[in-house]
Amino acid sequence: MDGDAIYNGAYDNASGSAVLLETARPRPRRSVLFAFVTAKEKGLLGSEFLAAHPTVPAESLVANVNVDMPLFLFPVADVLAYGGDSSTLGDVARAAARHQGLELSPDPVPEQNLFIRSDQYSFVKRGVPALFLMTGTRSTDSSVDAAARWREFLTRHYHTPTDDLQRPMGLPSAERFIRTVVEVGWTVARSSEPPWWTKGDFFARTFARTRAD
Repeated sequence: MDGDAIYNGAYDNASGSAVLLETARPRPRRSVLFAFVTAKEKGLLGSEFLAAHPTVPAESLVANVNVDMPLFLFPVADVLAYGGDSSTLGDVARAAARHQGLELSPDPVPEQNLFIRSDQYSFVKRGVPALFLMTGTRSTDSSVDAAARWREFLTRHYHTPTDDLQRPMGLPSAERFIRTVVEVGWTVARSSEPPWWTKGDFFARTFARTRAD
C-alpha cells in the first residue's frame, strides 16, 4: 500500500501478545500455561497442534482464555466475551470487567460467528470451556463514534501494512483490559471448582467432557 509492503501487525496481534506477556506476571494458586500460537489464518494450525499435543496432561486443562487483537482506538467502555454464554466463564468475565468499570456487551457482529474462528475453538473441540476476550465498540467519550472507528479499522487497516503505530493506541484502556484478563485467569486458577459448561448449550452438548451447570 503506497509502496509499503511491511505488515507490522501492531494490533493484529502485537497488542494481544503484549497483553499476554503482562497477564503472565501474577502467580496464582494453580499453574497457568501461557502459549503464543501461530498459523491461525492458515486454519488455527498452531492452536490445533497444542490442543492435540499439550505440554501437560490433557485432563488438567480446565479452561482456555484467548486474547486476539484487542483494539484501543478510543477510551474503551466495554468488553466482549465470546463464548461467555457457553460456560461459567462468562460470569467470571462479567465480574472482572465490572471491577475495572467496564461493561460486558453482547456480540456486535453475531453473523460473523467469531467464537469458532479464533484459537480458543481448538480447545473447545476437545471439551475445554473457553473465552475469547476482546475490547468492545463503546467509548467512555460520548463525542467519539466508537463503533465507526471499530468498523473502520476492520475494513481499512486489518491485515494490511497500515496496522501500525500510526493508529491510536490508548494505554489507559489497555491497562483496564489487561487487568480484566488477569482477573479472569486469576479467578479460575484460584477457584476450588473448574469452569462448567452451560447445560443445553450447543458446544456443551457437542463437546463437553466436564459437568454442565
